[in-house]
Amino acid sequence: MKLPELKKKFTNKYAIRIVAGVLTVALLGSGMTAVAVNADQNKNAEVKQETTVEDDKDTNLKDLVSFDVSDKTIGKDESVYLLSDANGNVYNTIVSDHLVNTDDAATIEDKSTLSDIKNVKGDEEFKQDGDKLTWQADGNDIYYQGTSDEEAPVSQKVTYYLDGNEIAPADLAGKSGKVTIRFDYTNNSSYKETVNGSEVDVKVPFAAVTAMVLDDSFTNVEVTNGKVQSNGDSNIIIGYALPGIKDSLGVEDSDFIDDLDLPEYFEVSADVENFELSTAMTIVANAGSMVSMSTGDSSSLDDMINDLSDATNDLKNGSSDLADGLDTLQSSLADYASGMSELYSASGDLGKGVDTLNSSAKSISKGLKTLDKALNTKMSDEEKAAASKTASAAVDKEFANGKTEEVAKQIYAALRYTQKEDGSVADGALYTALYDGTFSSQGAETVYNEVVRQVLLSAAKQPADSKLTADQVAAAIKTSFAQAAQAGDQTYTAMYAIGKDMSSAQLAELIYAKSGAKDTLFNKTQSTIKQTLAADRNNEQINSGVESSLQTLANQLAGACKEVASQAASQAAVTGAESAKSTIAKQIEAVQSNGYSLVSGATALSKGTQTLADQVPTLTEGITALNDATTKIVEGVDKLDDGSHELADGMVEFDEKGISKIVNSYNGDIKPLTDKLQAMLDAGEDYQTFTSIADGVNGSVKFIYKLDSIKADDVK
Repeated sequence: MKLPELKKKFTNKYAIRIVAGVLTVALLGSGMTAVAVNADQNKNAEVKQETTVEDDKDTNLKDLVSFDVSDKTIGKDESVYLLSDANGNVYNTIVSDHLVNTDDAATIEDKSTLSDIKNVKGDEEFKQDGDKLTWQADGNDIYYQGTSDEEAPVSQKVTYYLDGNEIAPADLAGKSGKVTIRFDYTNNSSYKETVNGSEVDVKVPFAAVTAMVLDDSFTNVEVTNGKVQSNGDSNIIIGYALPGIKDSLGVEDSDFIDDLDLPEYFEVSADVENFELSTAMTIVANAGSMVSMSTGDSSSLDDMINDLSDATNDLKNGSSDLADGLDTLQSSLADYASGMSELYSASGDLGKGVDTLNSSAKSISKGLKTLDKALNTKMSDEEKAAASKTASAAVDKEFANGKTEEVAKQIYAALRYTQKEDGSVADGALYTALYDGTFSSQGAETVYNEVVRQVLLSAAKQPADSKLTADQVAAAIKTSFAQAAQAGDQTYTAMYAIGKDMSSAQLAELIYAKSGAKDTLFNKTQSTIKQTLAADRNNEQINSGVESSLQTLANQLAGACKEVASQAASQAAVTGAESAKSTIAKQIEAVQSNGYSLVSGATALSKGTQTLADQVPTLTEGITALNDATTKIVEGVDKLDDGSHELADGMVEFDEKGISKIVNSYNGDIKPLTDKLQAMLDAGEDYQTFTSIADGVNGSVKFIYKLDSIKADDVK
């Protein structure tokens, strides 16, 4: 919104509101139409009120502007009639008061400074104590009249001109020519009001409305600050003024003076034959008591200015963010363009790579078919013998390279020592039995149990010094038997079926027997113990003999472990090979969730790569087109980025030179003007009576000035 438009908005909503309200209310509402005053030129004249102007003659006044009228309840309505000579000098003031009995009370309390008070409509009487009046109302409204010597808050001066020269009204009577009649109004009221924390003098916002009826001797009628309403052979003239409002608002030196229509005079000009003026009446009404600013216009203006400022800031910030974002996009596009260039350069090698991929996929498919066929062919006896021999040779080679001695040392350590719970080492049961030269079934059982554990550890490929118990190792071996059996190994299927419910000792005996031993492990152990005891019993170096015996036993057990390991490796090689072939074949042929097996998937892969190879030319063409388009996009973003910075700079300039000036002008000029206007209307609210009014009663007052007529017949 431009500044002139903002000024106009203020003018329409506030300044004209006062004029419109007074014009309409004073002339059209509540009996305040044109008033005829019948009075002699003396102070005791009685005033009668009647409607003499038809409403349809003044309806066009409603078209000026809408307004708000205060809806407060009026308890005292006061009409002040000021009889004046043709120049506006008051010579008699008569006041008519209407006390509204809203509660149908028996008595009405009132205050008045009038003289010669009398009831003009009923016979109700009153008692007077100073300025206090008590009326015996008996539920009725009271209408009374009196006179006053007080000066009215608004005075008027009427000046007459004939052909541009000032002339006395008496001298103008009967003359012909260009006549101008000017009404000047002076507001003599003053109130103290607080505006923005400071006390200021403001005028009561009186509005003056003057009505004249000109007969057909007046032609070419022109009006300043008013309207002309033609009515057959006569013209009704309505003029208005707002005396003192400029002073209250302090707009004399404001640039708003040209925008605000705040007249302090009314003027009518016409060509006249034989000048006469039958009557002219002026009504002065308190606009502050009739017009309210409670409609929210002030806050609306404030909100509008704040919204305008906020929106401009948002737009300014948004344009800056847009520029920043485009900077980032521009930078990112540089990387994108570089990547596209690399993609375009690499697209030439894509065809070669896809051809290689296609060829490889065909080879993979062919190889998988060959492998699948081989895996589904049973092993021959020659293949089994070769696998068994290779595994046994590997075990023999390992034991020949020192494995036997290592196992013997581990067995010896396990036979010689026992590790306690606290981590310390003590002599083992076997060593103690040998050292003492005794043999008992309990000692032999202890040795046997250890031999069982060592045989199981060897079969499970665990070290001799392992802390695992015989039962723990036996459980692990049974689990391996079950897994081999599940894989389809027939030998271990039988082993699992036989050994799954065996004790650890029984399982060790089974493994020992499977190694080719003719005797049982238990008997072998008992025999070895007895031989050792017999050989060393008479040795003077019993300790050395015991150690030697344990070493011999360990070596023998190590040899047994070698035999067991060789046999187990031989069998495991054959079983493992067959199981592996079966497992791999099943995996190759297994149908996946996508509906393909490895073989069928390889075939599909081969077909897919061929399709890919066929589409590569189209792809490379697309990459070429995309690379060309990228170049254009980069160029367009560069231009857009430049434009965004121009936009951001323009928004800053728009804010500084446009919006900020409007906001500052409003806050500096218009807003204070609005505050002063509100203060002036507040003063109007406080002015409720000319004579006086009882406490707690709301009043309204209007002043009716009647000019003496100018008659050509009076000219001598």
